[in-house]
Amino acid sequence: MAIRRQPDPVFNGPNFGIINNGDMTGPAQAAPFSQNATQTNNITNEAVDKARESIDDLRRRLEGLRGQYPEADAALRDLDMITPRLDEPEREPGTVRYMLQNLVERCGGIPNLLAAAQLVQSTVLALLPSS
Repeated sequence: MAIRRQPDPVFNGPNFGIINNGDMTGPAQAAPFSQNATQTNNITNEAVDKARESIDDLRRRLEGLRGQYPEADAALRDLDMITPRLDEPEREPGTVRYMLQNLVERCGGIPNLLAAAQLVQSTVLALLPSS
């Protein structure tokens, strides 16, 4: 039966659909017209440095506003939990995403900090594996 109006595949050997040349890791699809997707995250030092810089900038801003807004202390605690996870971002990506969302929500109530918190969110999310 033709799939998506394509002609039936031509069987041309015992290893139909798989051509393995050299080393191969991961799953292989052997069914006609099957697809396989893999993801490789190559986290560069530059991306980690950008994330650390954005965190340091937000931390400085929050420390300056510490006595004025109660959310500032909670946001600083969030940053303290996020920062050590930059060394192994793939370990608990769901937890890091949740912490980043909390950070943005806390900083949303403090004038002039939402953009800095969103920058932290985007630079740290760039380190996480996509789901």
